[in-house]
Amino acid sequence: MTTVVGVRGGLSVDHLVDAGLGTRFDELGGPGLFGALGARLVAGTQVQLYARLPDDEPRFAKVFQELGIDTSETMREPQAMRLWILNSPQGRRILATSPSGSVEIEGTGTTEPDGDTGAGDSGEVPVTGGIDGLLDSSPTERAAVAESVRVGVDPHQLPLQAEGPEYLLRVSPSGALVLPSRVQLQLIDPDPLAAARAIRARLGFDVIARLDREGMVVISDSEWFVRDTDVRVVETTGAGDSSAGAIVAAWTAGADLATAAAYGVSVARLALSDWGHAGLLADPLTEPFPSITITRRQ
Repeated sequence: MTTVVGVRGGLSVDHLVDAGLGTRFDELGGPGLFGALGARLVAGTQVQLYARLPDDEPRFAKVFQELGIDTSETMREPQAMRLWILNSPQGRRILATSPSGSVEIEGTGTTEPDGDTGAGDSGEVPVTGGIDGLLDSSPTERAAVAESVRVGVDPHQLPLQAEGPEYLLRVSPSGALVLPSRVQLQLIDPDPLAAARAIRARLGFDVIARLDREGMVVISDSEWFVRDTDVRVVETTGAGDSSAGAIVAAWTAGADLATAAAYGVSVARLALSDWGHAGLLADPLTEPFPSITITRRQ
């Protein structure tokens, strides 16, 4: 059975700099790209993209066409957002070199403290009908979708920081799945697991906390720890966005949350295996990688 999963998020062209590893210029990126490629990697998923396609970067349309990602609901913009993404042992910084679009940043608009690429304002492209699931990346407003649509929300860091958990209530429909990163969770509580549990207890949303090298933690009626024992990291850009896309696609197809998280961890492994989006150009997965472990909290 085929399910249709929408992905709403921005696109960017990235210059990737990784201390000790090297530099890659003009890589395609952004949560719209990585989320769509991650969702595609769950077998049986048709991806519908809600993003702005830049006229000056035809490679986006080419990649989406080659991979069968539907761009009929995209909008056009003349110029792609261009970013420097700088990785070092001290953390990640993102610097915009083009004013087109918006970047999930704080202060002067030159750095982004989170690990995902935050290019694009997802609220700019409306979501239309005909989808079974939706990954809403960095939303500034709630998506207008039918009650039957399964929605995964990857929070926007700045309003989460400014509004606290009330932001999640404002942008998440009833029954949504919240997909925060470690950095986003630590805006609520220094202990990311405590923050994830607080979201579940106070707001009622199920949560899959994405905790980088520690894997993912599912916070629902039970808690599940999902880890990868075989991951090999080449470059980290896009791992969070692509894993979120895979989680929503698997969940929409009927997987339980722990299994959906295992798909997300599997796709993160692919994203981490190469620069840019190259690791995500794989065949779709019919099941998570066998070395992914799922452990229920006692």
